[in-house]
Amino acid sequence: MSEINNIKSLGQSELATSRNAPARDNQKPVNVAGTAVPENRSDTVSLTNAAEQIQSLQQIIADVPVVDSERVASIKAAIDDGSYSIDADQLAQNLLSSNF
Repeated sequence: MSEINNIKSLGQSELATSRNAPARDNQKPVNVAGTAVPENRSDTVSLTNAAEQIQSLQQIIADVPVVDSERVASIKAAIDDGSYSIDADQLAQNLLSSNF
């Protein structure tokens, strides 16, 4: 098995991790339009209106409780007073049709 681990492709030299580093270091930042960005300019981020709406909706969803406490309380009360009934056939059908 050690022979397999030590195989090197013929004609390929070892790759250096920094082979492109000098080329990258000499490049100037470029903006979306393809023009050079002035070096004294600081980076900024701006959100589009749609991105702001998505962010707002994500926050609203994050604030909504995972459990509907009122629904749980009403089901508990129905179980306690004996008025909660389970349709076993419907339950079985729902389990069979679910995508677990």
